[in-house]
Amino acid sequence: MEYRERVLATLNLEEPDRVPTHTIYLDANNVDNILGKPVSTDFDLLEQTRNEHPDNWSEKLSDLIESVETSIFSRCVEAAIELGLDCMQIGIVPVYFIDDPNDDRNLMKDIFGRVWEAKNNEGNFNPYYLYGTLNTPEKWKETKENIEGPMTEKYTKMVKKFYRRINKKHKDKIFVIVTNDLAGVFESASQGMGMAYYSKMVHKNPKFIKEVHEVIAEFTAACYNSYMDAGAEVFVESGDLAYHTGPMMSPKKFYELLLPAYKIITDTVHERGCKVVLHTDGQVTPLLDFVIDCGFDGLHSLEPTAGVDLALVKKKVGDKLCLMGNIDVAHVLTYGTKQEVYDAVKYAIKTAGPGGGYIVSAANMHPGVKVQNLRWMIEAVQTFGNYPIRI
Repeated sequence: MEYRERVLATLNLEEPDRVPTHTIYLDANNVDNILGKPVSTDFDLLEQTRNEHPDNWSEKLSDLIESVETSIFSRCVEAAIELGLDCMQIGIVPVYFIDDPNDDRNLMKDIFGRVWEAKNNEGNFNPYYLYGTLNTPEKWKETKENIEGPMTEKYTKMVKKFYRRINKKHKDKIFVIVTNDLAGVFESASQGMGMAYYSKMVHKNPKFIKEVHEVIAEFTAACYNSYMDAGAEVFVESGDLAYHTGPMMSPKKFYELLLPAYKIITDTVHERGCKVVLHTDGQVTPLLDFVIDCGFDGLHSLEPTAGVDLALVKKKVGDKLCLMGNIDVAHVLTYGTKQEVYDAVKYAIKTAGPGGGYIVSAANMHPGVKVQNLRWMIEAVQTFGNYPIRI
């Protein structure tokens, strides 16, 4: 089977020729490790723009965001191909640079009201969430009008061109799927407001929270439609719904406040015959029914260090959800030996692979993950992941 056929068969809960491989991202330092450093880094561009346009550098740099993100994600896909992954996800992040005279950090803001610092990861931009700004209904009203109007128009055009450029270049070597990482509904809402204000409004004005979720979901659905116009077939909705100890809200609250928004997204994708997976870290076992009822086709992360029991998840929902992840990034893919990586992959395939519906993937990604360990992960899948599973 080729990459696309293998991944789609697995998302359909069928047995392909082999368990597919995936990561949610490759951090820029590891991309550079695999491909070599580019001639000019993101921070070279930042410094050049600051020097050439000291009075309006943030505006000039923001005009280059689309080309910068296209370059970043294209290199990420190239590195994934070199590693031998079956699929890699890409997605525009709706951010722009801001110049705050009272803050000397390299600041970015997104269309959902979050402020980020562009940290330096060996010359590459690494967004780090700082705080939210939508802490009044008035600020939300202004943001809502912006999202529903010019931002939807801007980003639906941008993502179509973005995906076509990258997929055209790489589609014969890897299956390019789409994510809204850093722009998922739940995180954009809760972080955009700041968790304290968000939590307050969950109890004081749940109707308001539901509206915020749904406005962001409508924006997401519009962007996903544009991605599908450009040929995208699989989406990963990003949203960390849980801590290591359990969900951030009760399942009842998630059903009340977030399910309608997620249904906007999953219905949009399914209407065009495509697939959509939910990514969330943390202990999500109490939310398995919620994930299914929202209409998702798969669930990513299955974080082992959060106590997620892969065998239990497979038993409970393996006939309804494609499972992705469960390979630890705290130790196994960061400090682990080859044997430890092989053992983790073998366990995951033996536990979740039979019958199909499992994709081996790092539970998350961060700059400390080692390229060699990712190579061992892929080697182990190619060694032990052929169907029928015999481990």
